[in-house]
Amino acid sequence: MAAAPRDRRRRGRAPGAASAAAAAEDDGEEHHLNPFLSDAAPTSSRVQFRNVASRARWVEEAGAAEVLDSKGKLWLTTGVTRGGKLYYNVEEIGFLAERGALIFLDDEGGTIGMEEIYGKIAGGKYGCSWDAFQAYKHLKLLGYIIGRYAVPWTMKNNPTCETTDSLERMPDTDQSFNRADGVHNGITKLLKEMHIDGLHPSFEVYLPNSKFRKSSPGAPCFLLSMLRDKPPSRDELETIESKCDGIPLKFCQVDNGRVSFLSFDKVRLPSLP
Repeated sequence: MAAAPRDRRRRGRAPGAASAAAAAEDDGEEHHLNPFLSDAAPTSSRVQFRNVASRARWVEEAGAAEVLDSKGKLWLTTGVTRGGKLYYNVEEIGFLAERGALIFLDDEGGTIGMEEIYGKIAGGKYGCSWDAFQAYKHLKLLGYIIGRYAVPWTMKNNPTCETTDSLERMPDTDQSFNRADGVHNGITKLLKEMHIDGLHPSFEVYLPNSKFRKSSPGAPCFLLSMLRDKPPSRDELETIESKCDGIPLKFCQVDNGRVSFLSFDKVRLPSLP
């Protein structure tokens, strides 16, 4: 019986042909298989070269990479679709490039190495910090499906989104990938008005799901917020949780590469006689 899961993992690693255009038209007919599940420790950053790699070109105005050709089934749970094209955010670029699943190119077609990729992430100007990248990588290796908070995977079935689905028609392309509908008018705006700095959800986290579809992902399993210097106060915690629509909120702290996840529950002590 133990051989069956290993066989399934081997089949998940086999490369297949899938174009970015096909990803935009149908984002969920194939099953989700995480090709990165292995016996290696989740925090490992060891490059794992693959026989076939996708290619993506960096678009500075968007702060993301346009996928030129997509190999295998990575697009099922990675990247956002805009204007019929698939784009990877910096945390996705770093994760895939580390494992040899992505060739990252500049405007002139030259290959961008890991040092420059890490620089883009560590700079924090493209919607993801270095600590958030460590959290993303840790959860991704465990098999979770992860998207940026309040950024739709696709514009399909999302008519209320204020952003357009075309980079050419978008006055601020950054909104398409980092600040979609609901962020400005929702929890992030509220927390800024309350002067609660650095406390906001970074990712929406979904359980591994063979029927996951970007066009209808459903409610996430939990929201993940990165902790900065200290845990939130009780008032801050109750404020942010009240705006999460019942979705559990978890926190992550990264200390010298060690990734820890926390959640806070109310505890009622019994009355003593």
